[in-house]
Amino acid sequence: MTQAGTIVVGIDGSKESREALRWACEEASLRKHHVLAVAVWNVFPVTTDPLLGTAAFDAVDPERTTKETLSQFVTEARQRHPDIDVTPKVIAGHPAEQLITLSEGAAMLVVGAQGHGGFLGMLLGSTSRHVLNHSGCTVVVVR
Repeated sequence: MTQAGTIVVGIDGSKESREALRWACEEASLRKHHVLAVAVWNVFPVTTDPLLGTAAFDAVDPERTTKETLSQFVTEARQRHPDIDVTPKVIAGHPAEQLITLSEGAAMLVVGAQGHGGFLGMLLGSTSRHVLNHSGCTVVVVR
């Protein structure tokens, strides 16, 4: 359970999640809240193509890549909003489920409208849709 004065933000490295973090920091400044920037990685292969297999992705360390991306986003946010406490958190699991769990008791959950893996033409990505339907706190979707 997250503290009441916390704005939880889902970060996946997309431009939409960068905008979500920017918006959350601005809102945190107005409300005197702090920001928990959450990036979730999972261990599932990126592809199941029988011709490519997963060997092409063996060299990629998803946890390390996720940490690096989150670190970059948080550094940018702290530079723009030095008055806001922005805490990074990297965890393994299903993004929507982890965000829902972490947002319990939070002031709000902020996500980008679409992230990586979204289909062109969709207004909301699957993670955004899932948290909208299942989160126990206010959800803000940033476009």
